Amino acid sequence: MDPNQLLFQAALGLQEPWKVEGIEFSEDEGLLRISLGFERGARFPDPEDSETLCPVHDVSEKTWRHLDFFQHRTELTARVPRITRADGKVRQVELPWARPGSGFTLLFEAFVMTLCREMSVDAVARLVGEHDTRLWRVVHHYVEAAWSKADWEGLERIGIDETSTRKGHTYATAFVEVSGGEACDEPAHARLLYLTPGKDAATVERFTGECERRGLKPAQQIEEAAIDMSKAFIKGVGEHLPNAAICFDRFHVMKLCGEACDRVRKDTAAAIGGLPQGALWALRGNAQRLSVNAGQLREDLMRKHKEIGRALTLREFLQDLWKYAHRDSAQDHLESFCSWAQRSRLKPFVKLARTLREHWDGILNYYRHFSTSALIESMNTRLQLARRKARGYRNFRNFRAIAYWIAGDLDLKLATHTI
Repeated sequence: MDPNQLLFQAALGLQEPWKVEGIEFSEDEGLLRISLGFERGARFPDPEDSETLCPVHDVSEKTWRHLDFFQHRTELTARVPRITRADGKVRQVELPWARPGSGFTLLFEAFVMTLCREMSVDAVARLVGEHDTRLWRVVHHYVEAAWSKADWEGLERIGIDETSTRKGHTYATAFVEVSGGEACDEPAHARLLYLTPGKDAATVERFTGECERRGLKPAQQIEEAAIDMSKAFIKGVGEHLPNAAICFDRFHVMKLCGEACDRVRKDTAAAIGGLPQGALWALRGNAQRLSVNAGQLREDLMRKHKEIGRALTLREFLQDLWKYAHRDSAQDHLESFCSWAQRSRLKPFVKLARTLREHWDGILNYYRHFSTSALIESMNTRLQLARRKARGYRNFRNFRAIAYWIAGDLDLKLATHTI
């Protein structure tokens, strides 16, 4: 055998009866072709019984795209045999370098999947010189196979949130497994389990249906559902997850409080004919994160306009709610806030107090496991970044596949060594 053939046979990790039969390099095309074959009379393992060797029935030539050799495109070409099994049936042999029906080698697919986790599929297609449709087939194959086999056993705590799938107010609902974080200073982990179109109560029904398909009993075993104050999610959890304690995340509670502060600012501005430039951002967020000038403006506005000062003081008081380690202490603090807000003579805060009382148990259920949507929001940020990089996805199936690959903790069982 030619020394170059021996070199490439060793580099490809080929095992008998496979061998390199020829190497052809076209400088004009920038293409390296490696021809694979086997000795006449070779026998191949039965796909269903690896200890049984079967004779070759016939062969057909196939080609696969492989990892580039330096900067040159590389293709493997092989005479692929069909074998005659002991029962007389004819089957194609299993190839060590490619999966059935694919035009790529396993190592090339692993390379593509690694890139697709960090880049848009369109960008990867341009980088490797392939049409993106071919690469999407690879993505769907690996992600859907891994997701269908993912272990959901022991699922007890979930988070539910909506995420945008494309422009035009098109949404999907993400169901996330939350683990850890049982102490207020303990880190938690989130894993994307299920992504489905829409943001209504029916999404919860579809999720529980998938749980049941996997052999789970969600109505009995899911103990906690962290959600926003969406009526649809409240209804869905109540109907399909009756044992789950609803937990309203602190992010959404503080968002409602921030909106009340904004309403007070707007009412004050309308009453006096406007506030100084920069007032909007000076009055939003936490004071310690503001620049020196913005912080000074905030203090001036609070001192000059009592309604604004009262609103921001109420907001800071509500923020302290999340510092408690026990539900009883937090409940006393929340009661104090609601009483103060109702006496504040600020209509937005009177309304906020009523809303918090309506969702009282859900807010205080935060102290069961200190569940927060920060992990879910962080996950949504990653998904939206992927969507922006791709300038949107052609369809929901594509978006879901990338979402599972980025945030689903999937084991895709990608090839990591030579064939």
